[in-house]
Amino acid sequence: MRQTLLKLEFAVLVLVAASIAPAVPPPLPDLSTFPNSLGVNIHFTDPKPGEMEQIYGAGFRWVRMDFSWAGIEHARGEYDFSAYDRLIASLDQHHMHAIFILDYGNRHYDKGLSPYTDEGRAAFAKWAAASVHHFKGHGVFWEMWNEPNGSFWKPARNVDDYIKLALVVGKAIEEAEPGEIYIGPATSTIDMPFLEACFKAGCLQYWSAVSVHPYRQTDPETVADEYRKLRKLIAQYAPKGRQIPIISGEWGYSSVWKDFNEERQAKYLPREILTNIANDVPLSIWYDWHEDGKDPKEPEHHFGIVKPDGVNHPGEVYDPKKAYWAVGGMNAHLGGFRFSKRLWTGNAEDYVLVFDDGKAQRLVAWTTDPKHTGVDLPTISGSDTSIFGYLDDGGRSFDRPFATFEDGLVVSDSPTYYEPRKPNELLQLAAAWTRAPMDVTMAGPCIAHIPTTVRNPLDRPITLYLGKASKVLKPGESTTIAPDIEVGREGIVPAMIDLDVEGLGKVWQRSSIIVANPLKVTLLPRTGFSQYARIENPGGDAVRAIAHLTDGLVPEHICSTARVEINAGETQATIEFSISKGEMNSRAASVVLVDKTTSIHLVNTKPVDARDLASFSEKPAQAWTVVADGDAKVASDQSLAEAVPADGPVAPNLPAVRLSYRFDKGWKFVRVAPAAKTDAKIEGKPTSLGLWVHGDASGNIGRMRFTDSTGQTFQPDGGRINWNGWRYIEFPMTGRDTAHWGGKDDGTVHYPVKIDSLFLLDNASRQPTSGEIYLSTPTIIYEK
Repeated sequence: MRQTLLKLEFAVLVLVAASIAPAVPPPLPDLSTFPNSLGVNIHFTDPKPGEMEQIYGAGFRWVRMDFSWAGIEHARGEYDFSAYDRLIASLDQHHMHAIFILDYGNRHYDKGLSPYTDEGRAAFAKWAAASVHHFKGHGVFWEMWNEPNGSFWKPARNVDDYIKLALVVGKAIEEAEPGEIYIGPATSTIDMPFLEACFKAGCLQYWSAVSVHPYRQTDPETVADEYRKLRKLIAQYAPKGRQIPIISGEWGYSSVWKDFNEERQAKYLPREILTNIANDVPLSIWYDWHEDGKDPKEPEHHFGIVKPDGVNHPGEVYDPKKAYWAVGGMNAHLGGFRFSKRLWTGNAEDYVLVFDDGKAQRLVAWTTDPKHTGVDLPTISGSDTSIFGYLDDGGRSFDRPFATFEDGLVVSDSPTYYEPRKPNELLQLAAAWTRAPMDVTMAGPCIAHIPTTVRNPLDRPITLYLGKASKVLKPGESTTIAPDIEVGREGIVPAMIDLDVEGLGKVWQRSSIIVANPLKVTLLPRTGFSQYARIENPGGDAVRAIAHLTDGLVPEHICSTARVEINAGETQATIEFSISKGEMNSRAASVVLVDKTTSIHLVNTKPVDARDLASFSEKPAQAWTVVADGDAKVASDQSLAEAVPADGPVAPNLPAVRLSYRFDKGWKFVRVAPAAKTDAKIEGKPTSLGLWVHGDASGNIGRMRFTDSTGQTFQPDGGRINWNGWRYIEFPMTGRDTAHWGGKDDGTVHYPVKIDSLFLLDNASRQPTSGEIYLSTPTIIYEK
């Protein structure tokens, strides 16, 4: 009877909560002073003697730990928090905090699977609310599940069931303890479709932050574009007036992945944390604390930064790996400082970050450019500087302990820390200069302004150069810097803002303007004396422009001009340039669109040599054939025929083929392969293969394959086909960030290459599917 009453009380609670507009979730606490933004994943509730001291000593101030429903509710409605009470007591003693993951099934409900019934969700939410109430005031972040977009949601990923649970839990926590922090959804990778589904359903009404797990085996800095897209998606769905931050809730590198070792792991750890900080991510949780096994070939055993036995250092519970010293060194040099800004060097692969504590400044610098060894910032000069490597904790400075900034900043693939021994005036001004936003969104064409403010922290007046004007700032005075920035209609426009001080020099910040109404121009293969270009206009705005076709190797040489007239509501157009014989001196070409009204350059494409595949342009259905692949036991039908969709070809007289398919349930895909080996050969060193695809919104994945001279096969991914109509896809052919399919996998493309599959259609869902798509104008791209 008591259980029935509790269920009824909870049901009433949920109904009442649902009828009231959700309260505004509390903001995250201020984590900006290093290392308050740094945490690590653990897998225990009872630390070994000295273990918490070792974690704290490295600089971690947070731990992330499973908060197991099954481990707490052993009997229906009865909760045993004792194990977590001990963990919280230990964390409190060491001035640390926890992210507790509300996760996994309970044998008393829904057969132990992830909750999928109203009863199971109600029980989970009741337990979650009781847990938050029990540990209120300890600064815990409560995270909704662990990687629900993957295998941790049982029996299989189900975004709808996850959302139902997340909303019920959010309402229950809001009712029980509205001042506590609730976050989610802790996705494996930055899974945009899963995240958008959560946002659309209203989860952002309850979450104080969005947590993701940005795992990758590439450089940490590659996450920046994904963060940008996620920030934009959050802004699109966030309740009015709220800015919801991103948390990197779990991310690390295994020291035994291919081409990895303990040294590379150690270099990537601080780069990962610093990259997050520079991308406005206030909290980073490294995975993992200690090794989970000893198998030298099992990556899952080697994410840790300490080893479970073989202690070689007195007073330490575990033997540190190099990554442990790397995080300790980062804390030693940046502890007590706050991130100020990234300074722009002119090279996107250089990272120079300024930290400030209100009295002094620190720099940390590194590069992802393997050919680069130094950053020229001679304007930050005149002060003796201690220089430390990424494993130095302050007591083991390497062979250049003192230097001046006239030497430039020495950079490598590991962070180097610079500590001025005397005040540096330009660096003080740089720290007193407000940070430009990571990005802003606006429509083009226009002249934009991104205002920043600089305060004079010096004890003497300074003169600033502001474009053609100048201004004297007395000590303590401030002024705004807002240069004119020409915005066209390319997707992202870099915005450079400089601080130019008389007698001291100049430093730059870089922001990005995200164009709300972008245009994309794609060069199609040249046919006779005509050069076609395709313009995509997804926003449907009217466009009135002049298009110039220029010689890619001589950009000032305009070879042909065409008018662009796109009416409102039209999303694409094809323009034709007439080329007289001899007008173009090279195969490379580029296109410049100039707005008729403002004379602002709307788009300025990179010079490319776009060569068509002759075997496709003449009789494509004979030169290419369709081959079924995957599980031979899974039935399929597929055919290839020369045909044009109902809405017409990509451009006049350009051929297309129709790929018709039907897959039964299971692993199945089809490949459009060369009918003869000679058709597959490609000259030179291409950077990509471009292909126009007329989609059927099936959600299946489009890929291609190519093989190099050593027999290695690469399989670049073109993404899910979730659209109808024509869309241009480029498959990278440099080998970078490209999946390996066969051969020795040495990470390098050995030229020449040949096409294995011009197009590969993969049944992503493994469920029965059928449809038809069209392919047109495959083009080999050589960037100049």
